[in-house]
Amino acid sequence: MSSGVVRIESVSRWFGDVIALNSVDLEFTKGVTGLLGPNGAGKTTLIRLLTGLALPGSGRVLLDGHPLRNNLDALSRIGYVADGDALYDELTARRFLEDQAAMRGFSRAAGKQRAVEVLERVGLSDAIDRRSGGFSKGMRQRLKLAQAMLHDPDILVMDEPLTGLDPVMRRDYIRLTRELGDEGKTVVVSSHVLHEIEAMTDSIVLMRHGQVLAEGTVAEIRDKLDTHARRIRLVAEKPRFFATRLLQEDGLLSGLVLETNALVVETRHPDRLCAFLGQAAVDRELDVCSIEPLDDDLTSVFAYLVEKRAGRA
Repeated sequence: MSSGVVRIESVSRWFGDVIALNSVDLEFTKGVTGLLGPNGAGKTTLIRLLTGLALPGSGRVLLDGHPLRNNLDALSRIGYVADGDALYDELTARRFLEDQAAMRGFSRAAGKQRAVEVLERVGLSDAIDRRSGGFSKGMRQRLKLAQAMLHDPDILVMDEPLTGLDPVMRRDYIRLTRELGDEGKTVVVSSHVLHEIEAMTDSIVLMRHGQVLAEGTVAEIRDKLDTHARRIRLVAEKPRFFATRLLQEDGLLSGLVLETNALVVETRHPDRLCAFLGQAAVDRELDVCSIEPLDDDLTSVFAYLVEKRAGRA
């Protein structure tokens, strides 16, 4: 099978006067990519395009260079975990997947075997012969994932899959998602919860108002924000003396806050700060107990990008 690369080329999509997507260019390859943004950012519209459920107003959606829409060969390589819930409550988990397998062309014996395999993979082996109408929210999400995995697709697309899950089920779902990416599948996961995406992958697409704010790893995006001061907490035995020495370095800091046993510094020159701390340690002039970056997380990066984009408007 070919590589499983999905390309979004200059795609825009409108709903009346509302622009859901605005000239989006993206590429999704093997591994897990997080599609991140607040409600209304355009994530669900993009996912509907990725799964062939909608047409772009302009531009193209391609799988390995071939148009996706109405292409049965391409669509058969995609598994989809929808945000909504449309399970057949009267069917057991086993029967539901066996019926799905039959519709996908599995023989009866192969369908039975595959249904058991994927239910075990998602952690539903104990509920295999229970009707899904009695399933909890987390169990229903697992069954939806099992259905998406049934035909061993090259591409898995998940729309807000962690919504409503308890912490244990959320942890298991995140682990399984990472495993699927490690196995070479192209996995696209949307969420509006930043720390959930951060737990799944460091490859992200940040969206807002139908546009791509940034894409890449958190570190790559963060490194592009040269004008944004880095915030770092330095735990030291003598924080006041430490603060005095740092302030003596011309232009090194753009802000400083003293805490009980630490200081939080802001700098636009992290390389200079690292060099200063390293030399201070060699000279035994300053004793640094720990160094903690405070704004290398997704929340800070996203907030800054939104602020930056708003400033251009």
